[in-house]
This record gives sequence, structure tokens and C-alpha cells, in this order.
Amino acid sequence: MSYQYKAIEINKNIQNSNGLISNYNNLGNYYTSEDAELALHYYQEAEKLLPKNQKGIKAAIIKMNIGIIFSDHNSEYYNYDSANYYFLSSLESFQAIKDSGNIASLYHNLGVLYEEKEHFKDGIDSYHKAITINKMLDNKSTLAKTYMGLGNIYLKQNEYSKSLEYFQKSLELAEILGDEYKKINVYTNIIKAKMGIGAIEDASILFTKYNKLRDSLFDHEKMQEIKNLEMKYETAIKEAEIEKQQFAIAEKNFQKNLFLGLSLVLILLIISTVWFFLQKQEYLKKLKNEEISNMKREQELKELNAMMHGQEEERNRIASDLHDRLGARLSSIKLLFQSEQNKTSSNFNYKLLDNVNEAIKEVREISHNLSTDMLTRFGLETALHDMIKTINETEQIQAELSVYGLQERLPLEIERNVYHIALELINNTIKHAQANTITLQISQADHEINLFYEDDGIGFDIQNVVDSGMGMRSIYARVNTINGAVYFNSKPNKGINVVLTIPVNETQVENKKDKNSYNSKMA
Repeated sequence: MSYQYKAIEINKNIQNSNGLISNYNNLGNYYTSEDAELALHYYQEAEKLLPKNQKGIKAAIIKMNIGIIFSDHNSEYYNYDSANYYFLSSLESFQAIKDSGNIASLYHNLGVLYEEKEHFKDGIDSYHKAITINKMLDNKSTLAKTYMGLGNIYLKQNEYSKSLEYFQKSLELAEILGDEYKKINVYTNIIKAKMGIGAIEDASILFTKYNKLRDSLFDHEKMQEIKNLEMKYETAIKEAEIEKQQFAIAEKNFQKNLFLGLSLVLILLIISTVWFFLQKQEYLKKLKNEEISNMKREQELKELNAMMHGQEEERNRIASDLHDRLGARLSSIKLLFQSEQNKTSSNFNYKLLDNVNEAIKEVREISHNLSTDMLTRFGLETALHDMIKTINETEQIQAELSVYGLQERLPLEIERNVYHIALELINNTIKHAQANTITLQISQADHEINLFYEDDGIGFDIQNVVDSGMGMRSIYARVNTINGAVYFNSKPNKGINVVLTIPVNETQVENKKDKNSYNSKMA
């Protein structure tokens, strides 16, 4: 940096414009990742020195660099029109000197710019031009990024099949290059596209690959971090040894009285430093304890509010079931008794018995929905199998349940919320979807629980239901309670797909096992 500034002073003295342009561009390159304001300032200083209408390599590079700053969506200098202008100006200059590599890069940058602005047609055109040139240059790295960009545009337009085609090409190139970070990004988008076309099982398989790759990258980064710490530690030890030797040599040169005086001062300094340190630690400890106490109180209030809210919604749902289902059935029985014509009819006893049986069935279903005894005693898997069996016995809809990897009991809070979420989804399907089949899959991989649910019903507009449906709000509330994430995918006449992910750590499972052991002893 110091030599760049010295070069600027020399080039100013000898009025060397070309040299100054290079100096300012180099400074802009240095500050690009550190200070966008300074980077833009030096690029613009270089731009001022360019001859008018020049289309050489320096003009092309400087305009491209300015366009990159204006195209950064996370920067305060983001400006679509300015970025577009500088990219097109730079493209014209590179075309004039026939620089194919930079032309391909600019077409890719323009594609990204148009994609963010949702000018999808222009974005697709720019990406295809970049692909054509990069294929000719055999530039696999840039090709992988451009295929990813094309796939993103088609994904945003819900053209899932086309997006999968380009994501697959990007994945193949990432595997050839051995770029694990590109692969993990491609996996994320392929999962979204697979969900879009309803390929839940493929999405689940890719999700497992994504988790394994993410964990391996995390482990690699941790190992590198440990190595860096070890290097710093060894360097610190060597420096300490050198300082110790230097101090020992200097110590021999001091006179005895001076040494004793300095030692006394040093002892007093150490004592005062230790005292100050201990006082500071005690103060910090008190602050930490107060902070923890406040956090616990806030968490307890949040949990209490969530519990009260959940209980209120459960009461409303029970009231609705009693009024809409059992109430309507009892009303019809009452009308049968009040009708003299029915009493004399030969079908009266049959109708009465049929309605009483249906009322009993309604009471059993409502009671089954209220009961958590089976869930508490036997766990999530057994409770879900019992629920699916009850649904299939009605012979109105065919339900299928698959469970993978649930080897240990989960915390009761997680089991209860997962059970009620599944129950809410099934109730919504039975009441509104006019579906023939229901598929429910629960799996556990590493420290995550995944729930996949789908039916072949009439579907719905997700936004309208989320804004107005009590059932959907209840699902979101339960998901938030257990720190999970849920994704709904549905369209009219296309059924519904739901993916639920819940983190589960080893401490929770161990605590649950200890609690079950204690309950067994008490029983």
C-alpha cells in the first residue's frame, strides 16, 4: 500500500496518466473487500483519467469493477441502473478487444443482476450467452455458477423440471471440480425443486446427503481452525522463551540493589493486578448471574404464554368438534323422535340405531383426539400407528405410515407436539381435502427429526389458509415451541406436501431416558 501511494506521487509529478490509472485501480481492488466507499472512490478517480470514448483493456476493467460495487445487493451502494450501465459499457469495451473470458464473466454478472430484479427473460438470455462462451473456453467453474443461476430463475418461476435440469448440470461440474461448497449450494436448490414437483422421497434422500456434506465441511473447518490455533500457540511459546532468555541476560547486568528495588515494585504491581482482576471477575460474575436470572424469567414467561395460548386453541377446537359433529348428530336423533311419521315408519328403528352408532363413533373420535395416555406411555411411534389404524378402519380414506430411525424415546414435549401436528394435518385432510390417500413418514437422522406428509386432495391457496385458518396457525405455534421449521407446498387440485424439521440434541435424549427410568421405578 505504501508503495502504491509513493507511485501515485511520482506519477502525478511526471504527469503519467496511464500509471495513475493503474495505481488507482490497484487501490480500488485492495479496498473492495474492506471498504466499499474507498474502493468506489479510487475506481472513479481512475475513470476520470480515462480518455473519452476509449474502449481499451483498462477502461473495460475499471468499468467492470465499478459495476460490481453497484451490483452488490448487500452494499449501501447497490444501484441497479448504475450497475447495468457500467456492465454494458465494460462489455462493449471487452467485445472491442475480443476478450472472451471477461465477456463471459460480464454476461454472467448481467444474468445475476437481471435475476435479482426479476427481469427473468433478460437474465435467461445473458446466462445462455455466458454458457456458450464458457463451453468454448472449457471454463468449468464459471459454467457451474451460470447453470446454477439459470436453475434459480426457473425455480423462481415455478418451472421445477427446467430448474432441475440446470441444477443437475451444475452439480456434475461441481463434482468434477471437487468443489464441496458448490455441491452443498446445489443440493439446497435441488431439494426445493424436488419439493416443487412433489418428489418427497428424492428430496428426503438429498436432504440426508446435504446434512452429511454439511457436517463433513464443518469438521474440516474445525480441524483447520485447530491447526491454526496450534501454530499460534507454538509461536507464542517460542516468543515467550526468547523473551525469557533476553530478560535473563538483561537481569545479570543490573546491580543487586536495583534488582531488589525493581523486584519489590514488581511484586506490588502483581499483587495490585491480581486484586483488581479478582474484583473484576467477581463483578462480572454478578452481572452474568443477573443476566441468566433475567433470561430464565423471560423464558418462563414465554413458555407460560405459549402454553396458555395452546390450551385456548385446544379448547376452541374441542368446542368446535362437540358443536359441529356431536351436536349435529344428536339434533338429528331429536328430530327423529319428534317426527310422528318416522315413528310409524318401518325404517324408524334402523335410522335411529344408525344415528346413535354415528354419535358413539363421533364421541370415540373426539375422545381419541383428547387422549395423550398412549403417547405418554408407549411413545410417538405407537401413538401414530394407533391413529392410522383408526383412520383406516373407517374405510373412508387410506392412510399409510412409515417410521425410520426412531430408536429412542424423544422428549415428551417434542413427541406431543409432533403427534398433534400430524393429527391436525390429518384432520384438515379429512374435513376439507376430499382426498383418497394420506402418506405420513417420520425419520430421525443424526440430531434431526424429519416429518413428511402428503395427500392427493383438492389442495388450497397456502397464503389464504395461513392468514385465516386456526389449524394452520396452531401448527406454526407448535413448530415454534420446539424450535422447528415447516414448509408447505400446495396448489388447487394438486394435494398438499408438508416437510417438518425438528432439531434434537443428545442431551435431550439422555434426559428423556433418565426420566423414563425414574417413572418406571415410581410405577
